[in-house]
Amino acid sequence: MLALVLSLAVSAGCTTSSPPSPDHDDQRAGCGPLTYEKVRGRPPAYLDTPALDRFRNDHAVCAGVWVRAGRGFVPQGVVVGARAAWVSGFDGDAPLHHRYCAIAQVDLRTGRTLARLDPVTGRVGDRDPVTCRHGGGLVQDSHGLWLVETSRLWLLEPGTLDVVRVWALAPPLRGSFALLDGGGRLGIGRWYPHRPGQVDWFDTDDLVASGALDVALATAQRSTPAPRGTQGAVWGALGGGRPGAWFVQSVTRCGVLVGPEGTRRRGFVPGAEGMALAGRNGLWVVSESGAEHYQGLGGRPVVPTLVRLDLSDFAAWRRPGCSV
Repeated sequence: MLALVLSLAVSAGCTTSSPPSPDHDDQRAGCGPLTYEKVRGRPPAYLDTPALDRFRNDHAVCAGVWVRAGRGFVPQGVVVGARAAWVSGFDGDAPLHHRYCAIAQVDLRTGRTLARLDPVTGRVGDRDPVTCRHGGGLVQDSHGLWLVETSRLWLLEPGTLDVVRVWALAPPLRGSFALLDGGGRLGIGRWYPHRPGQVDWFDTDDLVASGALDVALATAQRSTPAPRGTQGAVWGALGGGRPGAWFVQSVTRCGVLVGPEGTRRRGFVPGAEGMALAGRNGLWVVSESGAEHYQGLGGRPVVPTLVRLDLSDFAAWRRPGCSV
């Protein structure tokens, strides 16, 4: 295993002030740290060294999966089922305004791609056809897969990945990440690099029943704050206590998990984006750090596309060794 590369450079549009500390305590509960040989799926050909990099609290990493969803694919959101995961993302090699969404369904045991939709296209009512860009957040409820992007909300059928419906997000709404709360409400999160973000909450039954083509802030049931630079979120009772929204702040060299109301900051997966709970003590996380787009920039830690963490000793997790 390689020590995490120490560098102060940042990915485009993001900043980080200090790299993770290389010291670790491997005697705590957990399955890891994970080794390169244990990652499921076929390793990417672009990786120069067959080793994973270390990060704070990686003793809790129980499994990893390489997701091969096309050249240039940068993962962003994740939904996890019993044996498969759906991963959303975009083509990081394309020009900025042509970074179209893609979704891949992946076998969690083998890393094999089961289905893929690239690009994601549809119509908002009878308006002109549109193509999804970025694909920042992904969640699932009884209606299907909800995919959020900057200016639109998409509903897809999980089994076929067919587009069921598309809504436009009326400003100031902004679809950067997504989560479902304990009551099944959809949270559409706004990402801002230098000021607090916001989550606007919607009833998905109302969205589906309505004939409206635009989702407006006025129809939100409530709005709640999010940390600046939030890249992903999940609702749960991590480490005990009351359930709430947990947010991940990250750049490609650093990850920080932030508890409800900004409490309990913990070291986390570099490049972390979307998250999904798995059973009582499991958490799947999708990371963009190991994507070819960022590995090609140099100095980014090698992290599997999907990482599963054991939360059984979450209360003892260490504070971040880096900042975002």
